[in-house]
Amino acid sequence: MSVNNSFSSLEKAIVILKYLAEEPYQFTAIEISKALDINRSTVHRILGVLKNEMIVLQSPSTKKYKLGPQSYHIGSAYLYTSNYTDDIFHIVDETAKILQLSVGYTIIDNNKIINIYENEHYLGMRMGYKPGSFYPIHCGSYGKTIMAYYTPEDKLREIVYSSQLEKRTENTITDPEELLKEYAQIRSQGYSISDEENIKGAIGVGAPVRNSKGEVIASIAAAGIKASLLPEELDFVIKVIVNAANRITKLIP
Repeated sequence: MSVNNSFSSLEKAIVILKYLAEEPYQFTAIEISKALDINRSTVHRILGVLKNEMIVLQSPSTKKYKLGPQSYHIGSAYLYTSNYTDDIFHIVDETAKILQLSVGYTIIDNNKIINIYENEHYLGMRMGYKPGSFYPIHCGSYGKTIMAYYTPEDKLREIVYSSQLEKRTENTITDPEELLKEYAQIRSQGYSISDEENIKGAIGVGAPVRNSKGEVIASIAAAGIKASLLPEELDFVIKVIVNAANRITKLIP
């Protein structure tokens, strides 16, 4: 990624913060400078300001920077103002316990699929889903479930055709028309299935969450290891996830 030289200091600071939100979540000033093509002295100056405000922290041993507690405070304010209650998270936790799978909750905001909450306590291995992460529109239950109901449809088609549909596994849908057909299937059945599309060996099930106007604004999804899930168990997962989505829908204004 290269930053335009005409960017203001504020714009460069925002780019740096976004970069720090990517794996492995901590970088030296030199690494940031090289990756973003921002002058090293400018990077140091911006990081110094952010560090003073506790928006970033610097390790005394590695000298690497990472997001600080003030970043978490800002992110928490976003959740608070977005009407996300403990009741929704309780349903996610309850669903994870029933299914003994990883279960999470995502929303769509400015055409971005954002993970808000994730419970991986009952799965033997970590799927690596993290609150605040962005998810693709073409693979995985989160993105497919929400985007299947995106309106207007002509705008959805435009988004699909203008997006980079990265092939992550052999089952990833990369053809725009195939993806649009997949969306239609999801709308028809009321849930999505991700069969080793995003992560090899993983299977997921997602269902849409609607607001009081009937608009799909979020999704709840479960994910687990495909080899450990029998076909009849998958039917049970679908039933539980759809029920959880309907319960959350009743909470959304």
